[in-house]
Amino acid sequence: MLIGELAVSLEVSTKTLRHYERIGVLTAPSRGENGYRYYSAEAIRQARTVVALRRLDLPIETIKELLHSGPKASLRQRLLGCLEEKRQEMVLEIAVLQGRQEDLEARFMRLYQSPGTLPGHCICGLLNEPCSCK
Repeated sequence: MLIGELAVSLEVSTKTLRHYERIGVLTAPSRGENGYRYYSAEAIRQARTVVALRRLDLPIETIKELLHSGPKASLRQRLLGCLEEKRQEMVLEIAVLQGRQEDLEARFMRLYQSPGTLPGHCICGLLNEPCSCK
């Protein structure tokens, strides 16, 4: 398979595949006499794996380490460890975002529900302070 065909099938650019090759995430494919890259079934599988892992937001260095260090037989276990770590990071990020959203909602409601008799520049409700604008 040629690089353009592979890029289309993976929904990435040829530039991305060349970059992954250049930095050592993908093994360099064989080349024809014309200089074109020809991807074997194994190279296609490797490219699919790399693209799938990037779509999970794993860093390039982590992907490199997963694919090129340790026995191939332990890839699944190492990947499970990385994905569990990623899951825990996401749980924490979600909790932080939920807390921020709840704080924003509370401040919005205090500002929204502040009496209409307050001056137009008063944002004490947002700041969670007693009003001193009167």
